[in-house]
Parts: sequence; C-alpha cells; structure tokens
Amino acid sequence: MYTTVALVLLFANSPQDESRKDVPQPQQQGTPTDPLFDKAYVATDEPAFVLSVIESTRQGELDARGAAETLSKPELRDAATRIGRQNGTTRARLEVLAKAKGWRTPAKNPDRASTLPVGKESRTAANFIVQQISFHENTVAQFRAQLNGSGDQDLKRELREALPGYQKNLELLLHLQP
Repeated sequence: MYTTVALVLLFANSPQDESRKDVPQPQQQGTPTDPLFDKAYVATDEPAFVLSVIESTRQGELDARGAAETLSKPELRDAATRIGRQNGTTRARLEVLAKAKGWRTPAKNPDRASTLPVGKESRTAANFIVQQISFHENTVAQFRAQLNGSGDQDLKRELREALPGYQKNLELLLHLQP
C-alpha cells in the first residue's frame, strides 16, 4: 500500500504534471469547456435536421402546455403559452415543408409525457425556466448553424422566420423570476 501511495505522490508532483498547467484550455466566453462535448454546432443534412426539430418542438409544445396549466404566476403562464405557440407554429411549418420535400417526419407519440419536473410551485417554476433557457439556447445555436450551411433555401427561409421568435423567448426567459 505504501508503494502505491508513494507512486501516486511521485507522479502527482512530477515535472510532467507542471508542464500541463501551461497548456491552454479551450474556453467559451471565459468559461472552461470540455473539448469532447462543447463543440460548435454545424449544419447537418436537412431531412435529419427537420426530423429532429419537429420532434423537439412537439415535446416543447407539450411541456409548455403543462407549464401553462400548472404554474400560478401570470407572467410564467404567459411565457409558457407564448413558447408553446412558437413551438407549434415552427413544428407545423416544418411538417408542411418536410411533406413537400418528401422528407420523413416523426411518428406521432400519443403516450408522450412532459419532461418538466413538477414539485412545489417555486421549484416547478425554476425548473421550467432553466429547462426552457437550455432548450432555447440550443435551438438558436442549431438554427444559426443550419442557416450558415449551404443547404436547402426553403428550409433556410423557414428558419429565418422562426429564429426571431426563439430569440425573443430566450430574452423573456432570462428575465423571468420563479
């Protein structure tokens, strides 16, 4: 056992370990990031992108509807209603586009359940805000990446029309209080 401890201490204090301190760590807006998971979004093939967005907006509609029914503060209910409406509009427009292009759409899921954790009023409100901020940040980043690609112009038009709504919702969420 003493040999193992001595080896661990030997390696922990080795010059090799000191040299690693000078290796610059990747950062995003001043915060260290994980190079394996914190990669910038890039445009992907349109059918797969649309399939993913339709699925996530369906879930977003359900979560927003549940929040609007559960939360008691009017400003939170209004935000949930607005978010649900944005997700519904985006989903419907992308479903029409996918059908026109012959792209697959996800099957309906009648057993879909809300992903919003429900507890005490203040905890549910905080969960809703945090969950929606994360969803909106990812959605905005994915839409921007897809817009920067060299893909389908009809899809880009739909994304350009939807993006301001998600940006406004994100701004609203960042100022909400549970």
